[in-house]
Amino acid sequence: MKLFQHILAPLDGSAKSERAIPVVMQLAENLGSRVTLLRVLEIPIPSIEHPPEVMRQWINETVQLAHQEANDYLAKLAKQFADRGITVETIVRDQAPEEDILGVAKNENVDLIVMSPHGRGYQNIGGCLSFGSIADKVMRRSTCPVLLVRGGEE
Repeated sequence: MKLFQHILAPLDGSAKSERAIPVVMQLAENLGSRVTLLRVLEIPIPSIEHPPEVMRQWINETVQLAHQEANDYLAKLAKQFADRGITVETIVRDQAPEEDILGVAKNENVDLIVMSPHGRGYQNIGGCLSFGSIADKVMRRSTCPVLLVRGGEE
C-alpha cells in the first residue's frame, strides 16, 4: 500500500490558507499522490422565513456568482498542480466548512488532509491547544491524518 495516495487541500481563498499549497505540491510530487482542492464558501443567507421574490432572486444570483468565482480560483490553482504533472481535481461546497471538509474527505477516500489554520493563533485554552476553530474541528473529528501547515506571522 502506498502512503497518502489522495490529498485534500481545503482553501478559503486567503493567503493564510494558501500557505499549505507548497507543502501539498511537494508531498504530491514526492509520493505520486493525486490532489483534491476544496473551496468551501460561507454564504450568509438571510433568516427571513418567506423572503420576497426579489430577495430570493438576489440570493440565487449571489450564490451562483460566489460559486463561479470559487471555481475560477480553484481552476487557476489546479493549473499550477497540473503543470507539475500532479493529478488534481477541484470541488466547491457551500455548507458548514468543517462538515464539508470532513464529508469530502470521506466521500473521496482521502488519505491526508493538509490545511493551514487561520491563526488567530495557537492558544492554550483551559489546558488544550487550539489551532483555529475550523482546523481544530477537522483535526479532532477526521478519520484520516491532518497536517497543519503553519506559516509566518503577517
